[in-house]
Formats: sequence, structure tokens, C-alpha cells
Amino acid sequence: MNSNKHTQAVAELDSLDPFVRVKALRFIKNNIIGNKTKKDLYISLDVIPKLVAFFKTQEGSDSQVQIQAAIVLGSFAYGGEDNVAELVKHGAVKPLLECISIRNDSRLIEAAARALKAIYKCPTADKNDVFQDLHLRDLVTLLNPDSLNPKTDREKIASVHTAELAATIIARCCDTNDQQIQIASAGAFPALVKLLVCGYSKAQEAALDALAYLCRENPDFGSKIVDTKSESVDSPVKIMLNLIRDKSPTMQLISAKCLTHLSRANAISEHFNDITLIVLPTLVKLLDEKGPVREEAPHVLAYLIRDNEELQKAACDSGAVLKLADFVTHVGDQDNSYYDPLGDSDKLKENALMALAAVSSLTDEGRKLVVDAKIIPHIVKAMSHRSYGVRAAACQCTRSLSRSVNILRTNLVDAGIATPLFKLLSDESTDVQTTACATICNIVLDFSPMKRTIMEQGGIEKLVELVNSPDNTLRLNAIWALKNLVYHAESEVKDSVMKALTYQKMEELIEDQEIDIQEQALNLLRNLACSKPHDIEEVFRGLGEQRLMNIIESKLCLWNSEIIKQILYVINNIATGAEYHKKAIMSRPNILTHIKNYMAHENPEIRVAAVWCLINLTWTEDKNNSSPGRVRELRQFGFEDMVKNMMNDVNLDVREKAKTALSQFSQP
Repeated sequence: MNSNKHTQAVAELDSLDPFVRVKALRFIKNNIIGNKTKKDLYISLDVIPKLVAFFKTQEGSDSQVQIQAAIVLGSFAYGGEDNVAELVKHGAVKPLLECISIRNDSRLIEAAARALKAIYKCPTADKNDVFQDLHLRDLVTLLNPDSLNPKTDREKIASVHTAELAATIIARCCDTNDQQIQIASAGAFPALVKLLVCGYSKAQEAALDALAYLCRENPDFGSKIVDTKSESVDSPVKIMLNLIRDKSPTMQLISAKCLTHLSRANAISEHFNDITLIVLPTLVKLLDEKGPVREEAPHVLAYLIRDNEELQKAACDSGAVLKLADFVTHVGDQDNSYYDPLGDSDKLKENALMALAAVSSLTDEGRKLVVDAKIIPHIVKAMSHRSYGVRAAACQCTRSLSRSVNILRTNLVDAGIATPLFKLLSDESTDVQTTACATICNIVLDFSPMKRTIMEQGGIEKLVELVNSPDNTLRLNAIWALKNLVYHAESEVKDSVMKALTYQKMEELIEDQEIDIQEQALNLLRNLACSKPHDIEEVFRGLGEQRLMNIIESKLCLWNSEIIKQILYVINNIATGAEYHKKAIMSRPNILTHIKNYMAHENPEIRVAAVWCLINLTWTEDKNNSSPGRVRELRQFGFEDMVKNMMNDVNLDVREKAKTALSQFSQP
């Protein structure tokens, strides 16, 4: 490539004549728009620092120079994550944010906002600068097209376009709850709701997108959006329901997305029929569109129906499964343009798999439709896909399907899912590892025929390795999988797990800072000390009696209900062992006191667990042992009176267990 003219253009940026600079900037702009090779060339010529300097020095304050420089910076930002990283490295973001003040030329504001929109399109871009100084205030101000005092029709259109850009930037800066709070505090809700009725579709779409992200997983903000007064007589929800009927598929999609986020935030429960009869069918219909709309629709659909059995059934009835299955089957892995020339086929496949995972997560009806679509071999193949998102989605789909014992025993076994799934435990992506580990939690349960396959391939050792991961979710899933592996397992399996994990490591996990990991570690201990006196004895030997009792006693003092429940079942399992094991519990008055106190706990599951402990402590199959002595001691502790009171418990299961316990106090 002859780079002389490009080198000359970069050199002309140092001219003191603004006309020469503008001419050079326009030359660079015309060369790099849509041309990655030229963008790379100019980056290698260190043009970005020169562009940024125009916003920092007095001599570069000519508005035309800055406008053209902002346009060029925006063009670079559309070149991908590496280009955005270069812009950030050279400090381009703060000067661009300073340009969006209404004190500046409206054309400069628009050019800077467009560049910022491109930068923040990159998911890895740091959003912190937006929340510094008065930049967020300026963005919210720009949401009102009148803030730029437009006089002509052309200026009015430009000001609405600037409002659209501001809304888009805000939508991309809602990654955390704290960011949502700061944006809301700056007055974004009324400004965005006002933009919904501005009459310009692109600005309306941007406002919908921003509102969707502001209420994502945020019930408080969902309610505030719903209660925000609009300039029209309609409520924000009514406006959205009208916009979802727009002829534009993009408007339909973003309206459905915003209503989905409000629904997931439990802010519009009274509109459940609208969600079922309007939003869900719209999303299914959009699966027939082309390009980005079809690519995004499965993602929104998956989010809408996740954790909701009724909506999953409605999705099944709508014919969504066959459409989604068609994407998984026919989207080309080698030729991105084969199926959807205007979209990203990898993303479409990922989103389709996630939607199939959602539709089959709670109902056998959904799982059966997925199996009947004959795509399980394609799901297995997707586990080796080049895209980590597709691999993770394939794992998630397998996880949903594996909740059916019948499917697990037949279709997934026949498809040979175990081996590719196990390989993903070593995937380069932590997200894939995490999802694969969560899937393995299902397939290593005792009933699974794939359990042996996972173990033979070194599954125990790999899971133990992942327990030491710096990622807390991956650690949680790994300990969860080990817990399931030893559930109702043979003693040999338990011994193999603890040989690899060690009791010392399990003890560390029981004291982990993450309460969820503590819970699963205690559940592992519960499963180890289950079924056979030999297994209980191995736990006593591994931890030592005193240390084991100390752990039990300390965990009984916590306020977390799940921890209490798990430790009570640890006691319960130990109490099913030999006389020696029962005596270890009986020798600890504090443990007995806690058990008695938890028999009056507000949670019926904990009351049941506590009574189970008493039942096993008083149970005996040999009338010659010391059961009568234990019964007398427990009576002196006040357990019999406690059980009598529980005969009137509001919970049937508690009453039944109390009846059993009381009968054992009455035996000679």
C-alpha cells in the first residue's frame, strides 16, 4: 500500500492553519470509514494522539477541527475492541464527554455523542468516566431535544437525533445497580418517558432500550418507570404496548424487550395477560425476521420465559421450539452468510440455544418438544463450537434437558453427551467451564448412567481442581457437583472423592467467606455421612470427632436458614450410625440445646430437620443397647414436652414427625 499520502495527511494535522487541518481530517475520514485496513494504517501512524490533542489545547479549539476529529474518532471506535482500547489508552473518552455540554456547538455535541456511542458499544469499555464531573447531567439534559434551542426544522431533527444518541449512551452505562441509581438520580426516567412520545422512531427505540436496562433486575426502578407521568394521557406501559404494534420489527423488538424487563422486575404483574398474549407472540413472530432483529429475539424470549412455567408452556404452544430448533440445525458453522446475511450466525445460534434451554428448564412438555425436534446431536456438536457463547449455551440446554431422568437415560446417553461435556471443564472460557460444571451437577447424580463415564475420565480430579478456582461461581458449581457425586453413592465413590479433595480442604470450604459455598460443603458432609456406619466412621476418622462436633456446634449458631438445615441433617445422618456416633452428639449439651430450640423455628423445614435428629437419637433396633438412657437424658432436656407441643403444629409434615418422635419416648 502506498502510504505517502496518508502519512502526509497525518503530518498536516500539525499545521497551524485550521483549513489545512480540516482538509486533512476529511481526507482521513473518507479513507477509514468502513475500511479496517486503513484504520489500522492510521493507528500505526499514531494519528489518535493528534486527534485527542485537538480537544485539549487552545490552538485546536476551532469547532470545525473538533467536529471532524470527533467524527474520525467515532469511525475508529467502530473498528472493534482493539480500536476502542487504543482510544481509551490515549485518553479520548474524557475530552469527548466534555464536548457534550450544551455550552458547545450543537454539531460538535452530536459528533462527540456519536463517537461515545460507538465507544460504549464495546462491552469492555470502561464506563466510569460518564459518572465523573457533570457528564451524566449533560447526557440527561440532552435527552430533551429542546435543550439545544433548535430554531429550524433541520435543527429540531438534529436535536432529536442527539437525544437518541444520549439515550443510547445511557443504555450502555447501566451495567451495575450503582450505575442505575446514579442515572435515575440524575432525572433520566421522566426525560426518557417523554422521549417515548416524541414521534421519531429511532429516538423512541433508544429511550425504550435505556428504560429496559435501567429496570433490569431492579424491581424498585421498574415500579418507578411504570409510575412516571408522561406528557400523553397514556401510562408508560400503555405507550410501550402501543409501540409493540408498530410496523417496524425493530420497534416491536425493543418494546418487547422493555416490557420483558419490566415483567421480570415484577413491576407489571397486572399486565400478565398482555405479556402472554402480546409480548410473547410478538417475540415468536420476530423469529421469522432477518438480521439483527431475529438474532436478538431469541435472547429476549429466553429472558422472558426463564423461571416461569406458564410462559414456557405458552412458548411451546406458540410453535417457538421448532423455529429455534431450525436455527440450531441450519445456521452455518463455516459460512456466516449462509443463513442470515445481515446478522451474526454465531450469536443467533447461541441465543436460540439459550431460548431452548429456557423453554425446557421447568416442563417436561418443553423437553419433549426439544427432543422431538431431533436437535440433540446438534447440541452435542455445539459443545465444540468456535464461539464460547455457543458452547456455554449448548451446556445450558443440556442442563435443562438433563432434569428429565428419561431423557438423561436415553437421548443424552445415546448422543454421547458425557465426553464433550467433560472436555468443557477445561475450556479456555470460565463462563463455559461454569456452565459445564453446573450441567455435570445433574448428570453425576446416582441415577445417571453417565456418572461412571465422568469418573473414568478423571472427573473427580478435575472437579477438585475447579474447587480451587478464583471464580466463586465456578467453585460453587464444582463443590455442588462433588456433593451430587457422593449422593447415595457407594462407599468406594465417597472414598475416591475425599482422597482427591481431602478433609482439610472440605473443612476450609465449610468456613469459606461465600455462604453458598459453605452450604454446599456442608451438604457434601451430609452426603458423606449417609447410609452406612462405615461412611459415618470415615467422616469421624477424616475430621476427628472433636473437630467434627466443633464444626456442628459452630454452624448451629449461624442465622442462615440453609446452613442450619444442612447442619441439622448432618447431625441426623450421624445419629443413624452406631452407638458411638450417637454418643458423640449426646455428649455435647450445646448441640442438644440448639436442636431443641430449632424445633420451634419459624421455618417448617428446619422444624422437620430438628425432629428428625430427635427421632434418630432415640431410635433403636436393639432393645439391649443404651437407647433408654438416651431417651431419659433427652426427656430431662425437655425434648418430650417440646414434641408434645409440636403435635399441634400448623405443618402436617412436622406433626407427623412429632408423632413418631413422641411414640419413641413412650416405649419402655
